[in-house]
Amino acid sequence: MSKLLERKLSIVFIILQLLFSIGLCILVFKVGFIPTKYAVILITVCVILLVYQVLSQIANSSYIIGRVLCVAFCLFFSFGGYYLYSTYHAMAQISGADTKIDVITYYVLQDDPAKSLADAKDYKFGILKDIDRENTDKALAEAKSEVGKDLTTVEFVDSSTLVDALYAKEIQVAVFNQGFVNTIKEQYKTFKKDTRELVKHEIETEVEEEEPDYASEVTTKPFIVYISGIDVYGKLAKNSRSDVNILAIVNPLTKKLLLVSTPRDYFVPLYDKKGKPRSGGARDKLTHAGIYGIEVSMGTLQKLYNCDIDYYVRVNFSSVKNIINLIGGVEVYSDVAFTSVLGPNKWSKYKFEKGYNKVDGKKGLAFCRERKNLANGDYQRGRDHQHMIEAILNKVMSPSILGDYPALLKESKKMFQTNMSMDSISSLCKMQLDDMAKWKISFINAAGTGTRAYTYSMPSVSLYVCQPDMNSVKKITKKINKYLNDKPEDESVKVEDTTRPLNDMGY
Repeated sequence: MSKLLERKLSIVFIILQLLFSIGLCILVFKVGFIPTKYAVILITVCVILLVYQVLSQIANSSYIIGRVLCVAFCLFFSFGGYYLYSTYHAMAQISGADTKIDVITYYVLQDDPAKSLADAKDYKFGILKDIDRENTDKALAEAKSEVGKDLTTVEFVDSSTLVDALYAKEIQVAVFNQGFVNTIKEQYKTFKKDTRELVKHEIETEVEEEEPDYASEVTTKPFIVYISGIDVYGKLAKNSRSDVNILAIVNPLTKKLLLVSTPRDYFVPLYDKKGKPRSGGARDKLTHAGIYGIEVSMGTLQKLYNCDIDYYVRVNFSSVKNIINLIGGVEVYSDVAFTSVLGPNKWSKYKFEKGYNKVDGKKGLAFCRERKNLANGDYQRGRDHQHMIEAILNKVMSPSILGDYPALLKESKKMFQTNMSMDSISSLCKMQLDDMAKWKISFINAAGTGTRAYTYSMPSVSLYVCQPDMNSVKKITKKINKYLNDKPEDESVKVEDTTRPLNDMGY
């Protein structure tokens, strides 16, 4: 081979390695979760390797080794670049969730001859008079467009009286948000067998909840995350009851995390995120707030504990099971020994010992869902949720997660929704990689007394509710303030005082 051709080939290898090095460095800074000290080391290594490549191509005796190493380096850089790009893409997908889906379903009795909405266009359609009326009206507008005429509607005060009318054949079709169906099944045990879905309309709405203005301070200022677990499988955006209601008070300066669990049946007025009443002052179960949207659950808890909730993370049955499976299972702590028995066919019959239990996705979901077979019912379930969050956090912050990293990223969009931006998530990742700190996780649970009452969502039926223990609520409010204002040992680090007066609301 001529010297001129050899020189041109050498230049090609040098340029190739230069381009791959530049591309990798750009991705490192674009993704943003690599700590500066590691980014500097990476750039230094790239420069050293590039200098070696140039020198090896000049020295005829080692240019072959240089070219072989160039190919190896480019493959390594491609592999690293792929992981960085996957991370960036996954973060972009999971952050800034901005839609919710309300499924408005039309139910008929099982033996009704109608097979489509067109078959039922002359029927009487029962709807809720006030509750979730905006979504119902949108669904009826879609129905009108489909059948070419206005449907005949009869209004009812709640889903209980609506279903009663369906059974009594005063109406032929019951129309309501599918988020109410589990509550209805608790009242009418054979509802699923007695009825069938005629049609359903999905109403997609933009979520107004946005990331706070001080998002850039996520590593230097304490913040609160609302963790909502809704009681359905499938699409995450689908609105339904929020059976898990946990506030995570995060102090990145002291590396402390407080998990506050509030019972699903807590009997409280509903508010939106801006502090406006959502239920007109009437009380409802906290779990029902989820039917009206994540912002209502957040606003209700803000009012209860007199705090500002900055972010939310929303999961459902499917995502919890998938998260646990993708990270290779977890070891979750149980305060008591119990057997989980869920579903009409007892599909989830798992035994849990007091202490640590190794669980996969299905068993882990059973651990989180069980309450009726526990002596302390929903209170213990709330604590189990906290233990599961702790187990997942411990697993994802350990080196053992690296093997599941590609699958975890690929499936992340299906696992949870959050309003936290990609920049904030990247900042938190960078902080954790930089200091590799071990966090101290603490728990506290709201208390109350079981009773029966009429609720905003079901005003015609007396339901089981949990009357809040206001001493418990005030204790939690104090604890939240303490975590938000706790300072690190280095007193030179200033923390903004965010203490609020204790909640003096009458609930």
